[in-house]
Amino acid sequence: MDDLEISNPEKKLFARYTKKEYVDYHESITSVMLPHLKNRPLSLYRFPDGAAPGGFYQKDMPGYFPTWIKHLGVKQKKRTVDYIICDTKQSLVYIASQVAEFHIWTSTKEKLGYPEKMVFDLDPSGQGLDALREVARKLGKLLRDIGFRPYLMTTGKSGYHVVVPIHPEQTNAAVRGFALKIAMVIENNDPEVSTTELFKEKRKKRVFIDVNRNSPHQTSIAPYSVRAVQAASVALPLEWTELRKVSPDGYDIGATLRRMQKKKDPWRDFRKQTQSLKEVIGRLKK
Repeated sequence: MDDLEISNPEKKLFARYTKKEYVDYHESITSVMLPHLKNRPLSLYRFPDGAAPGGFYQKDMPGYFPTWIKHLGVKQKKRTVDYIICDTKQSLVYIASQVAEFHIWTSTKEKLGYPEKMVFDLDPSGQGLDALREVARKLGKLLRDIGFRPYLMTTGKSGYHVVVPIHPEQTNAAVRGFALKIAMVIENNDPEVSTTELFKEKRKKRVFIDVNRNSPHQTSIAPYSVRAVQAASVALPLEWTELRKVSPDGYDIGATLRRMQKKKDPWRDFRKQTQSLKEVIGRLKK
């Protein structure tokens, strides 16, 4: 944005991209990224010195942020956390200038604690890409078979996210509990390949189906967020037909911008496709 002064714009944050190119990316991608951020409490993983060890997580909105950036106090344990709400292009570009990954809640500020999406985080845990993709495919098929419309996204690192838009009518605990049952169906059908085991040493290099992103106050990487790695890879929404073609870190900043010139956001109708988890559970009980 013309009125935003970027400090050290030519600083190399990644192997191929400068800070200015990183900020410019967010300005270019605003129309597709912002709908996935809007009204959700936001946590940041800051890496102002570039994609190298030494980054840090930040939940509270810093006192030096402009007053026009919205925020929301959420009581957690013994204190109130002042979360950022990123709902304008100006806010998105400013936060990008602070150099951060964007991590979002599963619920919005209108109904905190009642998720609008159910997240399955697939981690290879030492398995190859073929096994990871097969678990994602089976999970997507199972979700469709019981009446959901699942969406697929790379994490920009080593895994995929399978995400289901749902009505905000069930608590985090209920959504996580249901997601775990779904994950255990996949695990029980092929226990040598996939697992829901929380302890790394017990996973034995099986694909980990992590449902803990659905827990209270937990976050997941936002669609189109750039990860703090030298490759500047992006958490990229995909069509299911792209599962066999796109690796979890297959798109960087430049490739994502080129893609968006040719292809619409595969998640553009995400918020219009919410379904009732309560109704699905009712059908399954019958």
